[in-house]
Formats: sequence, structure tokens, C-alpha cells
Amino acid sequence: PANEIDQLVFAKLREMGMPPSVVSDDATFLRRVSLDIAGRLPSAAEAEQFLGDKAPDKRVKLVNRLLESPEYADFFAGQWSALLRNKRNKPQDAPMNFAFYTWLSDALRANKPYDQMVQDVLAASGNMQDNPAVAWYKQVKEPQQQLEDTAQLFLGTRLQCAQCHHHPFEKWSQNDYYSFAAFFSQVRFKGAETLLHRRGVALATNKKNKQQVKPAALGSGPLEIPADDDPRARLVEWMRAKENPFFAKALVNRYWKHFLNRGLVEPEDDMRDTNPPSNPELLDMLARHFVDSGFDLKSLIREITSSVTYQFSALPNAYNQADRQNFSRYYPKRLQAEVLYDSVSALTRSKPGFAGMPSDVRAISLPDNSFNKDSYFLSVFGRPESSSACACERTQDASLAQALHLLNAKAIQEKLAADSGSPAVWAADARGDDAVIKEMYLSAYARMPEPAEMQVARAHLAKERKDASGNVLPPEKARRQAFEDILWVVLNTKEFLFNH
Repeated sequence: PANEIDQLVFAKLREMGMPPSVVSDDATFLRRVSLDIAGRLPSAAEAEQFLGDKAPDKRVKLVNRLLESPEYADFFAGQWSALLRNKRNKPQDAPMNFAFYTWLSDALRANKPYDQMVQDVLAASGNMQDNPAVAWYKQVKEPQQQLEDTAQLFLGTRLQCAQCHHHPFEKWSQNDYYSFAAFFSQVRFKGAETLLHRRGVALATNKKNKQQVKPAALGSGPLEIPADDDPRARLVEWMRAKENPFFAKALVNRYWKHFLNRGLVEPEDDMRDTNPPSNPELLDMLARHFVDSGFDLKSLIREITSSVTYQFSALPNAYNQADRQNFSRYYPKRLQAEVLYDSVSALTRSKPGFAGMPSDVRAISLPDNSFNKDSYFLSVFGRPESSSACACERTQDASLAQALHLLNAKAIQEKLAADSGSPAVWAADARGDDAVIKEMYLSAYARMPEPAEMQVARAHLAKERKDASGNVLPPEKARRQAFEDILWVVLNTKEFLFNH
């Protein structure tokens, strides 16, 4: 075990008599953690340097470098932007969308404590130009929306059902629902962009019995809040308290799923007594670590990625092939839409090219959902529309439409055939076939090609090629087409499409 995570995971595996998979090799770890933290593939140069590094702490150093990279902040800002409904409903929303995304990215880059980030959003007030966090309230305008998103996103609790009847799978009643809504009852917009707390006693009306209720946190009694005080400040004070049973657990479970592809509680935002965690001791420990660190997100990521559990191979052994919840091996996951788009662009040396953005802006840095409409790639691979606080909006299931797009789409073929693309560059490379093939494999998989793979690639490059009329192509053109073929195959492999 490298840390307490491993001690608790290993204890569960020993109890079940389930030996885990071996630890992944350097190439697999490099690619995995680069995709998970920075949302990008490591370059060929980075891969070559890491594979040749003999330092025993090189994995720890790699994690630290990735956390300090601008890609980390941009990638996770995109995740939070979608969950916080940073949605463009009309073109005039663009400045607000960009400002809110930039605010999130800056906060993550500076490693602002998570509880402070949540306070800045939930207790936001003022003009959106001065305080971009106000943008959240533009999408969740009613107290019901505000309480439901707050509970689901920040407390891992789905309260929607309790609006009309007693929650069927939990202890929450209608009174709990409307008492929670009362925290937001005095929030109003003045004009189109200025959010204010209106003076007055915070109350909400229970629609079933028509009685007014005071603000009350989940599992707590009603609060006496003076008319001049903003109830949202009291809500955040309760949320960030060390003894809060929901706040820290909801976040660490969400991040655990991001890195391990399954939450300790699944779905990650449905934490209730009737849906217990697969490893309660581990969830409790991670929550304690997170609170004790001062709600330090980077510290949490370091703890998870430095564990042996995270570094297990995805290849099962004779004992753990059926395991889906005990983390005896790494569970592969399809690359997110934005990450896959950027990976294809990087491997083909093509510009992302999103309308209204500089040509080199990557998909992970897009601020809102509006770019999905003009990018079939992002749409078909499941980039969320930011219509809810549910992480389920982002789909990572494989489909026939995705396979056909990668195999046949005009946009993919244009990237492969571009004069400035990788195949054209490699065809003119004077280093020779072997050096180019190695660069391709390092760029796509962060590993060297196996001897059999090298042999197949060499054979394909040596083939004679003819045009549509049957004329033999000149060597330069034939070589370029051969590299287009090989790269096309690489792009369509599971090894490329999945993080594993």
C-alpha cells in the first residue's frame, strides 16, 4: 500500500479473497493520469522522457506537474461549467458564459478551497460583470431549482421527489424540501444581471399543507435568521462544517468516480441510506482527508492518483474479471468527447477550429454548450448540454454512430489528408520509417510499438500503391498514403479511444 486508500481497498479485497491485478507499467500510467488530470495525451517527447526516467518518485513528480499545468484548470473548469449549467440560451449570453468559465478556471488554477468556491457560487450577489459566479442563478431562477441543484450537486442528495410526496427511497419529507428551499426565498434579480438578497424573514410555503416554514438544513431544525442576514450564508456555514455528513463525501465520491470510473456510491449524486457505498470506510476516510486538508482539491487528486489502487492494470486476472465495484483493477473508460476530439487533433496535427474562437483553442477549453451544435463530433460523443446538475448528462457509452464517424467522417479524412497533417509531415521525415512509427505510437499510446506492430507497419509502407486509374503512385505520394492508412487504424483502436 502507498497510502490509506490502499490499506482500505486491500482490506476489502482480502476479505473477499480477490487478488488484485498487477500495477500498470509506466507508459500506461503516464497516459492514464495525463488524460485524467489534464485532459490530454502526453506528447511523444514527454512519453520518451518519462519512460527513460529511472527516478523512483517520477510518478509523484508527474502528478504535480500536471496539477500545475494550465490544462488541469481548463479541463476541470469544463467539468464544473457543465454541472453548474453554464449554458448559452441566446447569443447575448456569450460574455456571461466566458466570464463564468474563466472564473472557474482561475479558481482551480489558484487551488481555491472547494468550500470557498461553493460559497462564492451559492451566496453570490451583485452584477455578473463584477461577479461571474452570479451566472449560476441565471440558469436556476426559482427556489425549487436552486435547492434541487444544490442538494444534488454539492450534497449528493436527490430531493426532487420530496417536492410532491415523501421521498420513496429516503427519509426526506415535503417539509424538509420546502425548509431547504427557504434558504433561497429572498434572492431576487434587479434588472437582467444584478442579483440581490432582499431584506426580510426567509420563508417558504409547503404546497401540501400551505404552511410557511423557516430555513432548515437537511436533518437539522429550523433556523432563526434575522431579516437583514442572507440565509444562504448560513446554508454554506452548515455545509462546510467538519461534522456535515454530506458535503465532503459528495465531492470525494464525485472525484473518485472521475479517476476510477465508478463511484464508491453509484450513481455519484444519489447518496442515500438505501444506496450504501461499496467501501464505507474508504468514503469516510477520503471525506476526513478532504476536510482536514482545508478542502484542497489538488491534495485530494494527489492522494487518489498516488495510490496503488489507481495504478492497477486494467487487465484482469483469474480472480477479478467479474469485479465491478471493489477496485481490484482499473476500469477502462471511453475518452470524454472533448478529450477525444483534442486527442485526434493532436495526433493528426490539425487545428481544432471552433467558430468564433482562436484556431488553437482546444475542446476542453470551450466555455459552454453552444459549440456542440456546430460540432457533430462533440455531440455524437456525448458532450453535455448543461441542462441539469446531473453528471448523467455526459454520456461515455460507445455507439455505432461514433464508430462510423471515426471510420468514415469527412472531417476525420480531411485531418488525415491535410498537407500540414501528421501523415504528410511523417512522409517527408528524413529519419526513416522506424523512427516515425515509434513517434506515432508514443504520441497515441505513450509506448513503443511491439515488434509485431512494427513489422506490420513496415510491410504496409513497403507496398506498391496505384491510383484510381491503375497507375503506380510515385514513392513520395505512396508513402504519405501509407502513413494516412496506419494513423487511421491507430485512431480507431480501443487502445486509443479508451483510457485504460
